Amino acid sequence: MALSVLTFNTFFNRGFFEVEKVIDKFNPDILCLQEFLIDEKNIKKIEAKNYSLADYHNSFIKSGRIYGVITFYKKNRLRLKATEFVEPKNNPSEYLFNLIKIFFKNKNQPKTILKTTLIEKETKKEVDIYNLHLFIVGSNLARVSTLKKIIKEKSQKNKRVIICGDFNYYPIQRKKLEVMMNDFNFKEATKNISQTINPNKKGAMKEYSFLQKLFFPIFKLFEKTLKIDYVFYKNLTHIKTLRIENHFSDHYPIISFFKI
Repeated sequence: MALSVLTFNTFFNRGFFEVEKVIDKFNPDILCLQEFLIDEKNIKKIEAKNYSLADYHNSFIKSGRIYGVITFYKKNRLRLKATEFVEPKNNPSEYLFNLIKIFFKNKNQPKTILKTTLIEKETKKEVDIYNLHLFIVGSNLARVSTLKKIIKEKSQKNKRVIICGDFNYYPIQRKKLEVMMNDFNFKEATKNISQTINPNKKGAMKEYSFLQKLFFPIFKLFEKTLKIDYVFYKNLTHIKTLRIENHFSDHYPIISFFKI
Protein backbone atom coordinates (compact mmCIF):
# COMPACT_ATOMS: atom_id res chain seq x y z
CA MET A 1 0.00 0.00 0.00
CA ALA A 2 1.42 3.39 -1.04
CA LEU A 3 2.07 6.17 1.43
CA SER A 4 2.69 9.69 0.12
CA VAL A 5 4.57 12.46 1.92
CA LEU A 6 4.72 16.10 0.83
CA THR A 7 7.44 18.43 2.08
CA PHE A 8 7.30 22.13 1.25
CA ASN A 9 8.84 25.33 2.58
CA THR A 10 5.96 27.76 2.03
CA PHE A 11 8.26 30.83 2.11
CA PHE A 12 6.63 32.78 4.93
CA ASN A 13 3.27 31.26 3.97
CA ARG A 14 3.37 32.74 0.47
CA GLY A 15 3.12 29.23 -0.93
CA PHE A 16 0.07 28.35 1.16
CA PHE A 17 -2.27 28.57 -1.84
CA GLU A 18 0.02 26.19 -3.70
CA VAL A 19 -0.40 23.67 -0.87
CA GLU A 20 -4.16 23.70 -1.40
CA LYS A 21 -3.70 23.06 -5.14
CA VAL A 22 -1.24 20.23 -4.49
CA ILE A 23 -3.62 18.62 -2.01
CA ASP A 24 -6.45 18.74 -4.53
CA LYS A 25 -4.27 17.16 -7.23
CA PHE A 26 -2.12 14.63 -5.35
CA ASN A 27 -4.02 14.06 -2.08
CA PRO A 28 -0.85 13.40 0.01
CA ASP A 29 -1.22 11.25 3.11
CA ILE A 30 1.22 13.38 5.13
CA LEU A 31 2.05 17.07 4.91
CA CYS A 32 5.36 18.37 6.29
CA LEU A 33 5.42 22.14 5.93
CA GLN A 34 8.05 24.71 6.90
CA GLU A 35 7.79 28.49 7.33
CA PHE A 36 4.07 27.97 7.85
CA LEU A 37 2.17 30.87 9.40
CA ILE A 38 1.00 29.36 12.67
CA ASP A 39 -2.55 30.59 13.14
CA GLU A 40 -5.97 29.00 13.56
CA LYS A 41 -7.24 30.15 10.17
CA ASN A 42 -4.46 28.42 8.22
CA ILE A 43 -4.70 25.24 10.26
CA LYS A 44 -8.46 25.00 9.77
CA LYS A 45 -8.07 25.41 6.00
CA ILE A 46 -5.89 22.32 5.87
CA GLU A 47 -8.09 20.37 8.28
CA ALA A 48 -11.09 21.12 6.07
CA LYS A 49 -9.47 18.92 3.41
CA ASN A 50 -9.79 15.82 5.60
CA TYR A 51 -6.51 16.26 7.48
CA SER A 52 -5.77 16.20 11.18
CA LEU A 53 -3.09 18.29 12.84
CA ALA A 54 -0.31 16.14 14.25
CA ASP A 55 1.69 18.95 15.82
CA TYR A 56 3.59 22.15 15.14
CA HIS A 57 6.55 23.98 16.60
CA ASN A 58 7.36 27.68 16.33
CA SER A 59 10.65 28.49 14.60
CA PHE A 60 10.84 32.27 14.44
CA ILE A 61 8.99 35.57 14.36
CA LYS A 62 8.94 37.86 11.32
CA SER A 63 7.02 41.16 11.17
CA GLY A 64 5.15 40.21 14.32
CA ARG A 65 3.96 36.85 12.91
CA ILE A 66 4.96 33.39 14.12
CA TYR A 67 6.24 30.84 11.60
CA GLY A 68 7.23 27.25 12.17
CA VAL A 69 7.12 23.64 11.02
CA ILE A 70 3.82 21.81 11.04
CA THR A 71 2.74 18.26 10.24
CA PHE A 72 -0.70 17.06 9.12
CA TYR A 73 -1.94 13.57 8.26
CA LYS A 74 -4.95 12.06 6.47
CA LYS A 75 -7.31 11.09 9.27
CA ASN A 76 -9.09 8.42 7.24
CA ARG A 77 -5.81 6.55 6.59
CA LEU A 78 -3.59 7.25 9.56
CA ARG A 79 -3.74 7.46 13.33
CA LEU A 80 -1.51 9.58 15.52
CA LYS A 81 0.50 7.64 18.09
CA ALA A 82 2.96 10.23 19.38
CA THR A 83 4.61 13.52 18.60
CA GLU A 84 7.57 15.37 20.06
CA PHE A 85 9.96 18.25 19.48
CA VAL A 86 13.48 16.92 19.10
CA GLU A 87 15.94 19.22 20.82
CA PRO A 88 18.59 20.03 18.20
CA LYS A 89 22.22 19.36 19.03
CA ASN A 90 24.51 22.39 19.10
CA ASN A 91 27.84 22.44 17.35
CA PRO A 92 30.82 24.67 18.39
CA SER A 93 30.91 26.24 14.91
CA GLU A 94 27.44 27.69 15.52
CA TYR A 95 28.77 30.16 18.06
CA LEU A 96 30.77 31.98 15.37
CA PHE A 97 27.73 32.25 13.10
CA ASN A 98 25.59 33.41 16.00
CA LEU A 99 28.03 36.29 16.56
CA ILE A 100 27.72 37.19 12.88
CA LYS A 101 23.93 37.12 13.17
CA ILE A 102 24.02 39.38 16.25
CA PHE A 103 26.25 41.84 14.38
CA PHE A 104 23.67 42.05 11.58
CA LYS A 105 20.81 42.19 14.11
CA ASN A 106 19.33 38.95 12.82
CA LYS A 107 17.65 37.29 15.79
CA ASN A 108 15.96 34.44 13.95
CA GLN A 109 17.63 31.05 14.02
CA PRO A 110 15.26 28.37 12.73
CA LYS A 111 16.55 24.96 13.75
CA THR A 112 13.47 22.90 14.31
CA ILE A 113 12.87 19.14 14.27
CA LEU A 114 9.37 17.78 14.78
CA LYS A 115 8.96 14.01 15.13
CA THR A 116 5.59 12.35 14.54
CA THR A 117 4.79 8.65 14.86
CA LEU A 118 1.82 7.58 12.74
CA ILE A 119 0.04 4.25 12.36
CA GLU A 120 -1.47 3.13 9.05
CA LYS A 121 -4.97 2.03 10.06
CA GLU A 122 -5.37 -0.90 7.67
CA THR A 123 -1.96 -2.55 8.05
CA LYS A 124 -1.25 -1.33 11.62
CA LYS A 125 2.25 -0.46 10.51
CA GLU A 126 4.09 2.45 12.17
CA VAL A 127 6.21 5.12 10.55
CA ASP A 128 8.25 7.91 12.14
CA ILE A 129 8.16 11.22 10.28
CA TYR A 130 10.81 13.87 10.98
CA ASN A 131 9.79 17.29 9.68
CA LEU A 132 12.76 19.64 9.93
CA HIS A 133 13.91 23.14 9.12
CA LEU A 134 17.61 23.72 9.72
CA PHE A 135 19.33 27.10 10.02
CA ILE A 136 20.21 29.26 7.03
CA VAL A 137 23.27 30.95 8.53
CA GLY A 138 25.67 28.24 9.63
CA SER A 139 28.05 25.54 8.45
CA ASN A 140 27.32 22.18 6.89
CA LEU A 141 29.30 20.67 9.77
CA ALA A 142 26.74 22.06 12.21
CA ARG A 143 23.86 20.70 10.12
CA VAL A 144 25.45 17.25 10.01
CA SER A 145 25.87 17.36 13.78
CA THR A 146 22.15 18.11 14.16
CA LEU A 147 21.15 15.35 11.74
CA LYS A 148 23.28 12.79 13.55
CA LYS A 149 21.13 13.23 16.64
CA ILE A 150 18.21 11.89 14.62
CA ILE A 151 19.84 9.13 12.60
CA LYS A 152 21.79 7.69 15.54
CA GLU A 153 18.70 7.07 17.68
CA LYS A 154 18.88 3.44 18.78
CA SER A 155 15.10 3.24 19.15
CA GLN A 156 14.63 3.56 15.36
CA LYS A 157 16.92 0.67 14.36
CA ASN A 158 14.18 -1.45 12.79
CA LYS A 159 11.57 1.25 12.36
CA ARG A 160 10.18 2.77 9.20
CA VAL A 161 11.56 6.30 9.13
CA ILE A 162 11.19 9.30 6.83
CA ILE A 163 13.28 12.45 7.33
CA CYS A 164 12.25 15.38 5.19
CA GLY A 165 12.21 19.15 5.03
CA ASP A 166 14.43 22.15 4.44
CA PHE A 167 17.96 21.04 5.32
CA ASN A 168 19.52 24.33 4.10
CA TYR A 169 22.55 22.19 3.28
CA TYR A 170 24.94 24.09 1.02
CA PRO A 171 25.61 22.39 -2.35
CA ILE A 172 29.32 22.21 -1.49
CA GLN A 173 30.19 18.77 -0.05
CA ARG A 174 26.72 17.39 -0.72
CA LYS A 175 28.27 13.99 -1.32
CA LYS A 176 29.37 13.90 2.33
CA LEU A 177 25.76 14.27 3.42
CA GLU A 178 24.64 11.43 1.16
CA VAL A 179 27.47 9.16 2.32
CA MET A 180 26.75 9.87 5.98
CA MET A 181 23.05 9.08 5.57
CA ASN A 182 23.89 5.90 3.69
CA ASP A 183 26.25 4.83 6.48
CA PHE A 184 23.22 4.83 8.79
CA ASN A 185 21.13 2.84 6.28
CA PHE A 186 19.13 5.82 5.00
CA LYS A 187 18.38 6.09 1.31
CA GLU A 188 17.55 9.28 -0.55
CA ALA A 189 14.16 9.59 -2.22
CA THR A 190 15.12 12.93 -3.82
CA LYS A 191 18.13 11.52 -5.65
CA ASN A 192 16.60 12.25 -9.07
CA ILE A 193 16.11 15.96 -8.24
CA SER A 194 19.00 18.42 -8.65
CA GLN A 195 17.26 21.70 -7.78
CA THR A 196 14.67 22.32 -5.06
CA ILE A 197 14.94 26.09 -4.67
CA ASN A 198 14.76 29.03 -7.05
CA PRO A 199 15.88 32.28 -5.38
CA ASN A 200 14.90 34.21 -8.53
CA LYS A 201 11.19 33.79 -7.88
CA LYS A 202 9.32 37.06 -8.32
CA GLY A 203 9.37 39.00 -5.08
CA ALA A 204 11.63 36.53 -3.28
CA MET A 205 14.43 39.01 -2.67
CA LYS A 206 12.06 41.32 -0.80
CA GLU A 207 11.59 38.64 1.85
CA TYR A 208 15.25 37.67 2.16
CA SER A 209 17.29 38.85 5.12
CA PHE A 210 20.38 41.01 4.70
CA LEU A 211 22.64 37.97 5.04
CA GLN A 212 20.68 36.04 2.40
CA LYS A 213 20.96 38.97 0.01
CA LEU A 214 24.67 39.18 0.79
CA PHE A 215 25.18 35.55 -0.22
CA PHE A 216 22.85 35.77 -3.22
CA PRO A 217 25.72 36.02 -5.80
CA ILE A 218 27.05 32.73 -4.42
CA PHE A 219 23.60 31.16 -4.72
CA LYS A 220 23.54 32.21 -8.37
CA LEU A 221 26.70 30.19 -9.04
CA PHE A 222 24.87 27.03 -7.96
CA GLU A 223 21.47 27.99 -9.36
CA LYS A 224 20.86 24.71 -11.20
CA THR A 225 22.10 22.61 -8.28
CA LEU A 226 20.46 24.47 -5.39
CA LYS A 227 19.17 21.40 -3.65
CA ILE A 228 18.48 22.08 0.00
CA ASP A 229 15.21 20.14 0.45
CA TYR A 230 15.61 16.42 0.96
CA VAL A 231 13.66 13.25 1.67
CA PHE A 232 15.55 10.35 3.28
CA TYR A 233 14.00 7.03 4.33
CA LYS A 234 14.72 3.56 5.64
CA ASN A 235 12.84 0.26 6.00
CA LEU A 236 10.42 1.37 3.28
CA THR A 237 10.27 0.80 -0.47
CA HIS A 238 10.55 3.98 -2.51
CA ILE A 239 8.18 4.19 -5.47
CA LYS A 240 8.79 7.66 -6.91
CA THR A 241 9.45 11.31 -6.03
CA LEU A 242 8.18 14.34 -7.93
CA ARG A 243 9.12 18.00 -7.92
CA ILE A 244 6.00 20.10 -8.30
CA GLU A 245 6.32 23.36 -10.21
CA ASN A 246 4.93 26.36 -8.33
CA HIS A 247 4.83 30.14 -8.53
CA PHE A 248 4.33 31.23 -4.93
CA SER A 249 7.42 30.09 -3.02
CA ASP A 250 11.16 30.10 -3.65
CA HIS A 251 11.05 26.37 -2.85
CA TYR A 252 9.45 23.63 -4.90
CA PRO A 253 6.99 21.26 -3.21
CA ILE A 254 8.40 17.71 -3.17
CA ILE A 255 6.16 14.65 -2.95
CA SER A 256 7.45 11.12 -2.37
CA PHE A 257 5.56 7.83 -2.60
CA PHE A 258 6.52 4.73 -0.59
CA LYS A 259 5.30 1.19 -0.27
CA ILE A 260 4.51 0.60 3.39
